Amino acid sequence: MKNMLYSIRALSSVHCGVGQGTNDIDLPTARHAVSGHPLIPGSSLKGVLKDEFTNENGKYYKAQYIDKVRALFGGNPSDKESFASAVSVGDANLVALPARSNYGTFAYLTSTYTLQMFKELCLRRGNKNCPAIPNFGLDDPANGHYKVAVCEGSAVVKPNSDEVFLEELDLKVDKSLQGLCDQWADVLAKEFFEDEEGRTLFKKRFAIVDDNALNFLAETSLPVDAHIAIDDNTGCVKDGALWYEETMPPETLLAGMISVDRSFMPDCKDLADDLALLISEQKSLYCQIGGKATTGKGFVVMHVAE
Repeated sequence: MKNMLYSIRALSSVHCGVGQGTNDIDLPTARHAVSGHPLIPGSSLKGVLKDEFTNENGKYYKAQYIDKVRALFGGNPSDKESFASAVSVGDANLVALPARSNYGTFAYLTSTYTLQMFKELCLRRGNKNCPAIPNFGLDDPANGHYKVAVCEGSAVVKPNSDEVFLEELDLKVDKSLQGLCDQWADVLAKEFFEDEEGRTLFKKRFAIVDDNALNFLAETSLPVDAHIAIDDNTGCVKDGALWYEETMPPETLLAGMISVDRSFMPDCKDLADDLALLISEQKSLYCQIGGKATTGKGFVVMHVAE
């Protein structure tokens, strides 16, 4: 089996719903069952990938690719023979959440937990050279300020100070962790940005915080949009037609694992390496994920690498 790490950067708001909510948000976004962080389900991603490979106007709708594509995504119920898909797509879990900043506009905010999850993905891929996970705590238990690690020349730090203001949080810069933050910024920048300008801007806005700080923002800072439906006859809002929809904001960074097995298609004997190459050769996949596509939601760029 071949394991490949994929990364996703949101270009617009993304809504991968879970049906009707039980609180004030009628349509919440999908979240990790343990951490509560927003995510993109693997089932949504696999459908998007299949659509990309089976699109009649795409590069893979050619005779030499037909058997490989069918082997990747399995036989349909209408096929004369059914067989299992060779590809398994894991959920895209949160790596960095954009948080509004008083300085530098916004920060790519990650935590010890999200870095640990990303490090485990790298280990599954075979990369054992990730930096160490930073250890955070309260700067001063008396005033409750959390620490934050930023890169050299960070744009989110208040000038001539050691303070960072993100949403409702006032954070103190831990200068002893700057080197570790620089290392992690280099690792993540290569996974999520292809151009050097994008990587440089990312590093200036990259910040690492304690898990509790990121959990607070993941719970309270995701955009919630109000929607209504208009009655064509009266021109007013229909009775009961007001609902609230939660989304992941643009610039959210997520990552997951794609595993490719050998072909289970009787007429195709390709091994995992052959089928994995078909996916990894797509350098940048610009696609739409989740619901509300007609209102501009769900546009992302996806990178897959061995």
